[in-house]
Amino acid sequence: MYRLATFLLWLGLLIVGQTPILHAQSIQSPYKLTRLVLVDATSSQSKSADYTPSLGEPNFLPSFNHLASAVIIDTLLNQPYNDEWINEFLAIMLTKKGRTLAPNEWLQIDHLKEDRVDKHVQIYLSIQTGEQEINSGTPSIKSSIEGVLGVVPLDENRWMLVGDLALRIPELWKVNQALDFRFTRTDVDYTSTSLSIQQPIRKKVHADAFIELEQRDSVYQQSIVGLGGRWLVESDRKYTLNLAWENSSSTRQVQTYLDGYQAIAVQLGTFQRYNIANWTLATQLDVGSTYQKSTQPRSQLLGRAAQWVHSLHLETTLESPKKGIGFVRVDQVYDQVWAEELPWTYAIVFGGAKSLPGFYERQFDAQWAYRFKSSYVIPIKDNDFWEFFTAGAYFQFFEPNMEVPSTNQTVWSAGFSYSFRTDFGRVQLALATPLWSIYKGSKLHLNVGR
Repeated sequence: MYRLATFLLWLGLLIVGQTPILHAQSIQSPYKLTRLVLVDATSSQSKSADYTPSLGEPNFLPSFNHLASAVIIDTLLNQPYNDEWINEFLAIMLTKKGRTLAPNEWLQIDHLKEDRVDKHVQIYLSIQTGEQEINSGTPSIKSSIEGVLGVVPLDENRWMLVGDLALRIPELWKVNQALDFRFTRTDVDYTSTSLSIQQPIRKKVHADAFIELEQRDSVYQQSIVGLGGRWLVESDRKYTLNLAWENSSSTRQVQTYLDGYQAIAVQLGTFQRYNIANWTLATQLDVGSTYQKSTQPRSQLLGRAAQWVHSLHLETTLESPKKGIGFVRVDQVYDQVWAEELPWTYAIVFGGAKSLPGFYERQFDAQWAYRFKSSYVIPIKDNDFWEFFTAGAYFQFFEPNMEVPSTNQTVWSAGFSYSFRTDFGRVQLALATPLWSIYKGSKLHLNVGR
């Protein structure tokens, strides 16, 4: 009953978020982006850094008339200052303007005006060519790296370093063309590797090709090859569609189709951000269905030879306007999978720095899980911030056979984190400890991200 009430509450939040009249801004940030200017420096003989008029001044001063044709974007905004939002906004605007970046062109930040009193930011960028890059010594658009580290006990005297690493190249050969690589090792017997390439097709439409390899318990192996598409309606709204072929096998003698099968999977997703009474709501919904058919000889099978597996992922982030010296953020995630018998690859796995601080990485396997994190964020100088949080999860342990009773569990944790920017991305240090639980011991998490 509690699970049904939780799901209905989340569904209600999603329906509210879909109302068009509520559509507005991106995730709340301590700074507001009030102006964004992009100049095509390749068509101008003067440095675009000279073009930095203050708010309220004419867009083109008499001495800069020759820049008029070089200005691609000059807009006043009232958006939270967020790197991800800026990147998406620039990509969409460049597509609308028909200004595709050549392989030797890149975006340069010429000037950043930050008002720490009113928390306003103005940003001025320019399109540069490879020749200007060499002469100025300014690097091109940087790739980003993201990762999280943790430790897992092997025995009484030994510990193992675990975590994951993600590499993203945002402009592989041209604008909106990207490459993503991820490698994960979170315990002795689990390894996962994935590679995806994003290719722009037309305005606001991107295609993806991806491959994933996964191994567990040194026995089970799975490979996934797929194609996907993304429709960027605007910077705060997008839709996704993925089609994939799956192959799962085992190196041991098997008696059920769960240890060896092939499958066709389809997944639909939507992401949207809204503003409700100065609170910002972001929603992510993914639903998927997979048809699986056993590859084992019928003489070795016990029970069914084919089945459907369905999955649901619903995530919301709610942020308040400034309250005191900071603001409130509430993150909620609900995951569930349905099938007569669930293969090991469909277990909902969570725990650790990103999904449940205070616990080991990938500590829990679940059939369904509701997770939340409530925090108070205090921004400080240079866009760094402190976060004090309480986190928890209510879930049902994973059981491959639905006829086998499974137990539910609730876990809690509390802690704080400090996040700061570096040349290679944002670094977050978090210290959290389980509360009222059989799990003991505080955990120190290190997370490096974009």
